[in-house]
Amino acid sequence: MKLHYFLPLALLSLSQCRSDKEAEGPPPPMPVQVAHPVIKTVALTNTYTGRFSPVEEVELQARVSGYLESVHFVEGQKVEKGDLMFKIDPRVFDAAISRAEAIQKQAVARLGLAKSSLARSKALVAQNAVSQEEFDTRESELAQAEADLLAAEAELRRVKLDREFADIHAPISGIAGRFNVTVGNYVTGGSAGSTLLTTIVPHNPIYCNFEVDERSVLQFTRLFFKGQSGGRSGERPEVEIAVSDDDNFEFKGSIDFSENQLDTETATLQMRARVENENEFLTPGLFARVRVPVGHPEELLMVKDASLGFDQDKRFAWVLTKDNSVERRYVETGPLEGDMRVISGGIDNDDLIAISGIQLLRPGAKVAPTTAPMVAE
Repeated sequence: MKLHYFLPLALLSLSQCRSDKEAEGPPPPMPVQVAHPVIKTVALTNTYTGRFSPVEEVELQARVSGYLESVHFVEGQKVEKGDLMFKIDPRVFDAAISRAEAIQKQAVARLGLAKSSLARSKALVAQNAVSQEEFDTRESELAQAEADLLAAEAELRRVKLDREFADIHAPISGIAGRFNVTVGNYVTGGSAGSTLLTTIVPHNPIYCNFEVDERSVLQFTRLFFKGQSGGRSGERPEVEIAVSDDDNFEFKGSIDFSENQLDTETATLQMRARVENENEFLTPGLFARVRVPVGHPEELLMVKDASLGFDQDKRFAWVLTKDNSVERRYVETGPLEGDMRVISGGIDNDDLIAISGIQLLRPGAKVAPTTAPMVAE
């Protein structure tokens, strides 16, 4: 009996709830900002990760053996080409020079004697006073004396060169590294195992090395065949470079080298830009982001990248229809330039697309649009 009593009451309550909801009506249109895509003249770029490296690097090694007598530079400081860096004890080399000079003088004296003996033999052989055999001997002695003098002179030049090598000078200008050998130690020179004394690395100019992926290589190649790039023999493309602590691409350089083939393991092409670094702010080893132009500037359709949604691997925009509802429109996208994305298909500049509240929109949803500029003025 109780069940039959409460059932009419439950049905009455449910009916009243439905009536209340119907009285409320549909939700009000969602306010959104809409904007037309913009057409901008831009030079497209690709950005790659790179690293700075020195234009040249010298490992300063001993060319002669001996005990290190003195060091004449400060580690980590700049040195100029020709500066004295190290000095090996020169006394052994000075003694070798004195000995070589004495041998050279002996050779000169023997040559003079051989010339006199040959002259006398020549006069006597004409008078049949000496045999032809003795005359031939004198000629041979002269030739031997001339050869001995040449050997003595060569040895003198060699030991003088060793003496020069005992004073080790900077072959280039740059920043000196630490010295690996301290005064009083024996250093070995003149062989593959020569002692490494220090390194010198110049900072101006500097290289920025980066790798270009296979797709980009094909892109650049197609631009060349379309006449939009000079290729390897054309003008050096200018690039912009940013370092890791700054989003601004404040450094400029030009590509001066690209490898002749792709790396088969990474499918990338090695490229290099030369960067002027007069204040020596950039240091070899720093990471960099390199922005490389792609083709000539052209007019392109662009929208804010934040106005595009994701559907797995596709991008879409919410396009305003005539009845103030929105439809999902899939678009073909190109590179990102700042906060603007290039659009190559799917919408045109007459369309109005939502640029706010896109996460809350659904296909067919009614909206209250307010027109706004795509690019802040």
